[in-house]
Amino acid sequence: MIPALWSLSVLVTVLAWIVARHRPEHRPIAWLLAYGLVTDAVRELIGAQVLRPARAELAGAPFTGWVRAAFHLESALFLGWMAGVAALAVFIFGRRRPWGVLAVYVVAVAVLAAGYPTFRGALLAKAYTACELAALCVSVGCLLRWYFGREPAQSHHFISGLIVVAELTMLAGPFRVGIFGAWDLARSILFALYLALTPTQGVLAWRRTS
Repeated sequence: MIPALWSLSVLVTVLAWIVARHRPEHRPIAWLLAYGLVTDAVRELIGAQVLRPARAELAGAPFTGWVRAAFHLESALFLGWMAGVAALAVFIFGRRRPWGVLAVYVVAVAVLAAGYPTFRGALLAKAYTACELAALCVSVGCLLRWYFGREPAQSHHFISGLIVVAELTMLAGPFRVGIFGAWDLARSILFALYLALTPTQGVLAWRRTS
């Protein structure tokens, strides 16, 4: 993760928790941002210390042993953000507990792990795209249902909506181009999201601490 993106991720997560201290409805947002912050760091560490050296050594052969376990952990963490966005939308816009999202996430992780080494390379990228599409169908569906329900918009609706829009941009950009070759584009979208969240949450935090 580039230093500027990492710094913004830390900032928006800290701001989210400051806001959540006084606005309980913001806690799901704070948890999701914290998840993204921690798991991005863990995934970067796994990639740099385990997966990339193993790929260079194995020259295309499937992972085995603890390297395969690290690969599945990285995959589960990656899918977790998609599931987290869907769960956030279900909770904020649908006003329901997202247990169904959790169940589907567990099944998806298990299927990809059990299907290895079939699920790797281009086929794994297609599976990730399918998961992202499913998560967005849930997220956008909940958002639209909330919008047409005429419930008054509050700050947690606006912030959650920004996160869903960022995921839609991910689908139209990195996932369409090819997720494994478009990390720079994905980082740019996250950078833009964090730039948008920083003043929004900063104002909310200032109002509560001033």
